[in-house]
Amino acid sequence: MHNKMFSPKPVLLVVDDQITDLKALSTAVCDLAEIYIAQSGQEALEIARQCRPDVVLLDIEMPGMNGLDVCRALKSDPELLDAAVIFVSAHTQPDDELLALECGGVDFIQKPLNIPVARAHIKAHIALRNEAKRLANHDALTGLPNKTLLQDRTEQALQKARRNNGRVAMLLLDLDNFKVINDSMDHSIGDVVLQEVASRLSRSLRLEDTVSRQGGDEFILLLPEVEDLDAVRDFAERVLATISSPFSIQGHRYDLSASIGISVFPEDSHGMESLYQHCDAAMYQAKLSGRNRYCFFSSHIQSSMRARHLLERHMRNALEEGVFEVFYQAKVDAQHNRIIGVEALIRWRNHDGALVSPADFIPLAEETGLIIPIGKYVLLRACKDTRALREQGHDISVSVNISVAQFREESFLSMVDIILAESGLQGKYLELEITEGVLARDIDNAQEILFQLKILGVRISIDDFGTGYSSLAYLKRFPIDVLKIDQSFVRDMLTDKSDWAIIEAIIKLGQALSLQLVAEGVETQEQADALLGQGCQIMQGYLYGRPVPFDQISLLLASGLNVQDEHAN
Repeated sequence: MHNKMFSPKPVLLVVDDQITDLKALSTAVCDLAEIYIAQSGQEALEIARQCRPDVVLLDIEMPGMNGLDVCRALKSDPELLDAAVIFVSAHTQPDDELLALECGGVDFIQKPLNIPVARAHIKAHIALRNEAKRLANHDALTGLPNKTLLQDRTEQALQKARRNNGRVAMLLLDLDNFKVINDSMDHSIGDVVLQEVASRLSRSLRLEDTVSRQGGDEFILLLPEVEDLDAVRDFAERVLATISSPFSIQGHRYDLSASIGISVFPEDSHGMESLYQHCDAAMYQAKLSGRNRYCFFSSHIQSSMRARHLLERHMRNALEEGVFEVFYQAKVDAQHNRIIGVEALIRWRNHDGALVSPADFIPLAEETGLIIPIGKYVLLRACKDTRALREQGHDISVSVNISVAQFREESFLSMVDIILAESGLQGKYLELEITEGVLARDIDNAQEILFQLKILGVRISIDDFGTGYSSLAYLKRFPIDVLKIDQSFVRDMLTDKSDWAIIEAIIKLGQALSLQLVAEGVETQEQADALLGQGCQIMQGYLYGRPVPFDQISLLLASGLNVQDEHAN
């Protein structure tokens, strides 16, 4: 791997007013480091500011500024305080050594010098400094340069490009389906995959290039000397092919792909920050365009990026101003033509009164973390409204979608408990809908949370069953009450044999495990009849009504399903 350090060789500063000792020490360690010398304290500080030493060999007794004062000055300078100071002195009393250590020294070499012993001390501290620098500037998992080292190299590359009218390219690579591995397998497998990705990327680089891991499954590739954009395109294509080649880990095959965003100085970026922002925006566009591809930053992407930032700001304002709404879609017992529950769904009305599609803001809410306060608002509103509907005499429950981010919040359980208490709704009338991926992420933790929810009386529903990381094991292991058949199967169930076979299998599985079944996306009577014939009794979809505000769902409950068409829009 091309893991270059800030300096290719350690820097050692030898400070002594005795020329014989100065020469002896310098000669003894000249092969270990780049050597600088000084014969006074003031000279030592001036040289240190220029060479940034890793290790300083420092005599105590010197004319003018003594070694102890030099050490204190080094340790008070933010740019020099990391240097390891080794005192070299004939002052061998314990008090002298203690004083030297108290002002920041790390070791004490006695005079007259025993050169082999002195060299051993110095070599050990150079190794420690090198390891400290490596840990500070490299990712612990992959050994790749981290953000700190990448920033240093990027700034150097940009300075050189400005001097020589050159180009610098930055590529942000994000693995497309790495989440599947991390959710469905042990995290140690995910770590091995990331290490293998790092190795493959490193082998793809020229000597002057850098690959850095930024965290998670995100990598940045820095190309400091770019001749033309075609070369960048060719490189991006080679990287995609490298990642697409199957991974074999512990006898199992894993197939990955990646999305790459590319930004180029000076064409579309003027510095480190804009390079990163623009390749991040381009990577996001590559994801939206279908994944397993690369995308250069463009003015169109810039407009889209600004629109996303504007949407995020408006979303934060909407949350602060309390303008989000909760709509409700009826869940119907089709056999008895009766509403038995509702699903709570977030809605956002803009300044013009038009509804913003959840597809336009929920993904961004998840990215920015706003899904946490939004989800809390929906849960509280849904519980309060359901309590009100029950007080009106309607025997219904409410189901609320829970995101991965919410479920992983440390305060999730206490939040549910507090909301139930605040709303006055009994836990048995609340159903939390979670996806299969939530359960697969951390099985032991998920199991503990679900059992704690059951203690509160809350029902658990698996949303979009069959579309995620389906595992019969968790149906047995987790306290699940409901399986929701995803609308993607219901949509073509009457014309697609595969969809119909999947629905039959899910229904039989649910019946065998005594789980309630709910079919989503039911739009025609023919679909409802077919589902009933197979034994799925609970349904929701446009056949029974669209999501509507609280006052309309209240009216629908009071009037019955016979007036559903009047309130469907």
